[in-house]
Amino acid sequence: MTDVESLREQLRERGYLKYGIERWFALDPWSSRTFWAELATVATKAATLVALFGALPCVAIMLARNHPLSAIETLELFVIYSIAWAVVAFAVVIIVALLLKIRPELPIETSRGLLAVSIITSALLIVPLAAWWYAFDTMPSLVELIAGGALAAIFFVVGTIVVSAALLSFTIYELKRIPAIHQKPRGIPLAAGAAILIGLLFIPAYAMPERQESPPLQVVTMPVQRRIALIAVDGLSDEIVRSRPDLLREFATVRSFGTLAARSTTERWASVGTGVPASLHGVRAVEGVRLFGGAHVLQSVSRGDVALRAAAQRQPLPPTIRRRDYVWEIFAARGVPSLAVNWWTTANGWSGALLSIGQETIFGSARGDALRVDAVATSDFIREIESHRPQFATVYLPALDVILNRLALDPSSRVTMSIRALEGIAPPVRAAREHGYDVFLIGLPGESQSGHAIIASTIPIRKPASAFDVAPTVCALLGFPASDEMPGATLIGTVTRIPTYGPRNVAMTQTKMNQEYYESLRSLGYIR
Repeated sequence: MTDVESLREQLRERGYLKYGIERWFALDPWSSRTFWAELATVATKAATLVALFGALPCVAIMLARNHPLSAIETLELFVIYSIAWAVVAFAVVIIVALLLKIRPELPIETSRGLLAVSIITSALLIVPLAAWWYAFDTMPSLVELIAGGALAAIFFVVGTIVVSAALLSFTIYELKRIPAIHQKPRGIPLAAGAAILIGLLFIPAYAMPERQESPPLQVVTMPVQRRIALIAVDGLSDEIVRSRPDLLREFATVRSFGTLAARSTTERWASVGTGVPASLHGVRAVEGVRLFGGAHVLQSVSRGDVALRAAAQRQPLPPTIRRRDYVWEIFAARGVPSLAVNWWTTANGWSGALLSIGQETIFGSARGDALRVDAVATSDFIREIESHRPQFATVYLPALDVILNRLALDPSSRVTMSIRALEGIAPPVRAAREHGYDVFLIGLPGESQSGHAIIASTIPIRKPASAFDVAPTVCALLGFPASDEMPGATLIGTVTRIPTYGPRNVAMTQTKMNQEYYESLRSLGYIR
């Protein structure tokens, strides 16, 4: 038996020849259909293994950033990323193989040369993963960094082995022997290893089942007679307020403080209303993506994630995304009549003592008109405090932020519209005062806006340290304890503390997106 025949026999025993790995190198790429068929077969086999290991770090990183997800959602993520990696790996293997085939100045004359080419090719496959990971808006957590880094390293090693196997014929023809790395078949152990690692991805889906609804925590409260109104104005800074004497006259105290750092306007205002940081309330973006049939919305998505955005549905955050109650929901669950108008991640409805008028209706009816959003929200707010006089009432007015920071307007139009937005703040303040409310006005500069945050009150208050002070202050005024999860301090009197009010009682269900609401958010510059 000749050396070549012996070599072919060894290849057959290891399963290489049936995939054409020894034959296609000798064929003319421009005239042989067999060449292309066999090259495609080899590339497909390589791409399949690469895809299995390439999807692992992507899914692990998404699980770390968007936990919890169900088993079905985890599987969908894996399939989406596997398909994307299969396409990328298939193209890379074919390009490298053709480059080596048609460029004689790039021969692989040693097994070391084959390994070098395989490492370079595997490094090229790591580049899209690194770019995808870097394109997230926030730095990775320690758990994410360890898991993602370890799986990326495994992906690099496996990619080197798989690409080396796909290009094995070059070394076979030059050296007439099989490199040591391929003395034993690698396909079966690699596939088995991929299956084990894939199975580990599903542990979080079963380790933390969905929380069941429970009765609200019973707390000791101090009965009070006062009524509180909280008016939140996005885009309102200390500098703007002090340029409006008519607005300043409505308040006894005006205090400025540092703005609240946050990724998005929804995160910032959810922190104000709940009194807890985003790590607890879970609101981080204006929109997210929902997988087919999934109950969860993924908020943390890489800006370079073309595959997921193409396969999933983009939508505004549903009310169920928030994991902590706003303070007025805490009050209402314990019998305090409350009103909330136009706050992020709230739904329309009358639940117990709380009347909630969510953004979906208000933004949808405004049809992209920022001033109309404020006008409708103000009208609903005034109507309800006049007719029902709840003990606590709040409204969120976003028009100033939209005009100053989100819409592409000429300077004249921007000034005119911002003045109209500022003029719209006084009516709800005056209406609340006329009906016996102690009024708090809080303004935060927009995401790209300079200036200091502002809190104005019709009663004397201490200087705030941050926007987190709003929730404990309101709790103290209505006789409720704050929780230890709230980092802020009360600005008037003292407040008792309890460990926590617990997670929000809400069931994660799939809801149909209101297209009119989504288009309104796009028109107002919240979604791009």
